[in-house]
Amino acid sequence: MFGKLALWLLVVIPFFGKAQDSAVYTAGADFQYHPQDFFLHVRGQLIKKKLAHEVFIGFGITNTILQGQPKPSIGYDISYRSKLIDWIVISPVIRLSYSFLSTKIPQKHPFIHLTESFLGCRLDIGLRNRVAFTGGIGPAIEWKYDAYNGRKNQFFLWNYFVEIGYYHEF
Repeated sequence: MFGKLALWLLVVIPFFGKAQDSAVYTAGADFQYHPQDFFLHVRGQLIKKKLAHEVFIGFGITNTILQGQPKPSIGYDISYRSKLIDWIVISPVIRLSYSFLSTKIPQKHPFIHLTESFLGCRLDIGLRNRVAFTGGIGPAIEWKYDAYNGRKNQFFLWNYFVEIGYYHEF
């Protein structure tokens, strides 16, 4: 008897909280200027109360399309949304991103990797359909395998980005 009741409760209880779920889901795209390339990303965002979690994936336009060297990019943003008025939101943003460039030379280790973290700010304008302006600056580590010396070379640098994006709320 208790086993059947427990099974029934495990199946039914998660659906009771759905009416009070305050999560907002958005999808969008952005165009980003970065010192190493222009990027185009698609994005998914989850807003829970005032905290927004966002993942994005895309590619570098100049390297991938014009030079024929694939440069994919992936990342994660977390931001704290503060409403100025109903349709204007300003948010501090922390961004972590990773991209790599396929140079095809040397053939054994042809990739240049770039890991970045940024501290920035985002301005959202709109309600269900939003336009977002984001900018940030932060440290980056670029590394590649040196086939001649047989070791990994790392470089520390500072990077920045500026982007414009579009979001649609579901």
